[in-house]
Amino acid sequence: MTPYERIRAMVNKESVDRPGASAWKHFHEEDRVVNDLVKRTIAFEEQNQWDFVKVMANGVYVQDQYGAEIQWSRDGIEFPATIRRVINSPRGFRDLKMVDVTTGPIHREVEVVKRLMDVYGGKVPVTATVFTPLTYAQELYNGWQNPYPFVDLVRYYGDDLKEGLKVLTELTSKIIEEFVKAGVDGFFYSTQFGNDLQMTPELYDEFAVSSDLEAFQPAVGNTWFNVLHIHGDSNLFFDKFLDYPFEAFNWQSTISNVTLKDAAEKTDKILIGGLEREYDFQIEDRDELKEHIRKLVKEAVASVPANRLILAPGCALPNDVPEFRFNVLREVVDELYD
Repeated sequence: MTPYERIRAMVNKESVDRPGASAWKHFHEEDRVVNDLVKRTIAFEEQNQWDFVKVMANGVYVQDQYGAEIQWSRDGIEFPATIRRVINSPRGFRDLKMVDVTTGPIHREVEVVKRLMDVYGGKVPVTATVFTPLTYAQELYNGWQNPYPFVDLVRYYGDDLKEGLKVLTELTSKIIEEFVKAGVDGFFYSTQFGNDLQMTPELYDEFAVSSDLEAFQPAVGNTWFNVLHIHGDSNLFFDKFLDYPFEAFNWQSTISNVTLKDAAEKTDKILIGGLEREYDFQIEDRDELKEHIRKLVKEAVASVPANRLILAPGCALPNDVPEFRFNVLREVVDELYD
């Protein structure tokens, strides 16, 4: 089966020849130029023959669109740092305005997806990376590296935040519309707040659920392979997302409170996980690494039927690990099923 056929069969709950495999990482040195990111993404896909392409958008493209001052990665390893933020006080959310999604960094990301669809359309599913409105709110305010000021804002300045969320919900919806026009197969829709480190279930209901779903509406019925990424290493509110309109879930299945086996008992959707994003590729000896990955793959396939499993990390791979190690995952899966 081709990657496209395999993932289509999974979505349709049909049999497959083997579980899927995929992984993704940031390309900080290339991700601000369309041609550079397209070529880099193609190279990474061709190296590893992943079953779907998660387009690794520039991680701060919405902040950049709003005019934040950003210190870009100087070595391809460190993440871009926002020096001057868009919103510096709770009141700033009331003053937030819409931006034109057909220009600037957002348009750049759409062009990347359009180019990749020209290459992989009907061959390998392509997913565009979009964050939830509440996640964008955090990034415009204080960023993911230090979430606690935003957590306080949610608790004590909720009325201000809700005004900004109206704008960001519309913005996210319009971004999704642009990717749909570009022909994308689906979305990798990420929430930073589906865990108890930053949010209570009650606060998530109040500030996130309606905007999550409203913003995503343009994708429903217009795309076919959508992944909800539930970010975090701590206790996830996994059950809260079971009825979201997604074909697949991705999360840190090896270190959070929800294992692949747990999730397989909760839902019949596709589960993307089985590997830890930070540590599982750190082994330097290739034979030892391969044996380690083989063990993880066997554990995963013992927990989830092949037509509901895509072996992958629970978040982006580290940028300080040599890329040749990552294709061990593809090798192991193919060897086990050939």
